[in-house]
Amino acid sequence: MESVTIQIINSDSPLYKAELKLRDEILRKPINLKIENDDLSDEVNQIHFVALLDTAVVGVVVLKIEGQVGKLRQMAVNPEIQGKQIGRKLVNALEVYAKENGVKEIKLHARHYAADFYVKLGYTKTPKPAFEEVGMKHFEMAKVL
Repeated sequence: MESVTIQIINSDSPLYKAELKLRDEILRKPINLKIENDDLSDEVNQIHFVALLDTAVVGVVVLKIEGQVGKLRQMAVNPEIQGKQIGRKLVNALEVYAKENGVKEIKLHARHYAADFYVKLGYTKTPKPAFEEVGMKHFEMAKVL
């Protein structure tokens, strides 16, 4: 596999449309939702990290900064290339950026099947799922930077 690069984009980048398509395919369609129905108005204020394989967006994660706390959200990697460290690279880039910008802690809500991925990256999770959304258990997770 060619080298994957991580790039920071904003919501007016031409790559943003590809990011939304990937998020829709991975995060929305499996639970019978459409990203076009989401309120994306605040995304202009968030930092978008995309993983590029050549020019194709194959992964994404979004960072929302609130004071000294960052919220990791909308993590998605193309299923055809999962297991190739792309998610790890995305989270690492997000953490480096966050730390450089005064963030002391990253928080996230992980779908039950993704929680172990974040544990491997040093995040702690609540002992029991914190809530259920769209029929799926979610864990609250956090990592001090």
